[in-house]
Amino acid sequence: MFLLPRDDAPGKGINQVPIQGVGEVILTISFILAGVAVVLLGLRVYASQSGASRLRADFWFVAVGTALGVATEGLFVMACKNGIGRHISQVSADQLWQALRWSWIGIFTGLVGTFTAKLGIVALLYTVATPTQKKRKAFLLAVGGINIIAGVAQLALSLSQCDPYEKLWYRLLPGTCNHILLASNFGYVQGSIAIAADFGLAVYPVTIVWNLQASLRTKVGFCVLMAGGLLCAIAAIMRTYYISKLINPADPTWDLVSFLAWASTELWFVIIIASIPPLRPLFIRWFGNTISFVTGSNSRSATRSKTGNTKNGTVALQSVHNVKNDITSRVMDTHADGSEENILQPQGKSDQIMVSQAYTVEVDRE
Repeated sequence: MFLLPRDDAPGKGINQVPIQGVGEVILTISFILAGVAVVLLGLRVYASQSGASRLRADFWFVAVGTALGVATEGLFVMACKNGIGRHISQVSADQLWQALRWSWIGIFTGLVGTFTAKLGIVALLYTVATPTQKKRKAFLLAVGGINIIAGVAQLALSLSQCDPYEKLWYRLLPGTCNHILLASNFGYVQGSIAIAADFGLAVYPVTIVWNLQASLRTKVGFCVLMAGGLLCAIAAIMRTYYISKLINPADPTWDLVSFLAWASTELWFVIIIASIPPLRPLFIRWFGNTISFVTGSNSRSATRSKTGNTKNGTVALQSVHNVKNDITSRVMDTHADGSEENILQPQGKSDQIMVSQAYTVEVDRE
């Protein structure tokens, strides 16, 4: 291992050290994503103040994740200033230990921020499920619980892989690092769980809208929007792939770059995806119906039954005589393509998804 002597000028602080190499590139990208995430979070606060929506549990999960994400960005800045993004031959011994220290602390902080923000997505989808959809709620609770367990276990294993834990970045300290392989191997388990959760949470909303009466164009558009959650899965795949770079790297300040970049990207993608759907009421208020969510039918009707016998597409409810009632509850605006769009929401529930159903009760004369 070849290390240069510290060449900082006397009195020159770390704040005056320029970020060089690949570190500048990955920080620029992560700053852009962080900026988008923070703006979206700010818009959610503004929307709650203006009455367009209200803050729920999912917001607070995302807010905590964002705070941890901002802290992670600051730690990665310090890591890059000390040499992350440059080859080990270009940094001093002191820079190496500082770069690794800030990197590992940032990894721990980002891990907690990621699975906390992901709970925001789970909480958001949980509020959409109706009280009768117990299986859907159980699925969401399982996803959230497994992610917490895997994340906390990964954090504990990572912190305990060296004794003392400072030896993780300062290898000259007396001690041992007997659990590096265990922590790294479990990282693949945690990464696989994160990937499966991202795919599941991305597909989950599609199963809701695809069974609604809506035009094909509407369904496809909504599915494409929610498929943005697949970006989180892609980032998690790449982050998991580069776990091997954490196992005794020969050129640590260079080898850690890919892992840090994808870990940061995954964190911000999760926060961004969790923040977009709740802002729909605010965007509709600003831009009108051009971006509103379409939930109507394509000039078609269907009769569905959960219990009872059916006959010619109807449901036998009870014996009635000479009665026929059409019960319809909807506030819609019909478009030329046959789809219908919500134009009003119940007061105080502007941020909820509304499902309109129509029923016809008629006499079955035999």
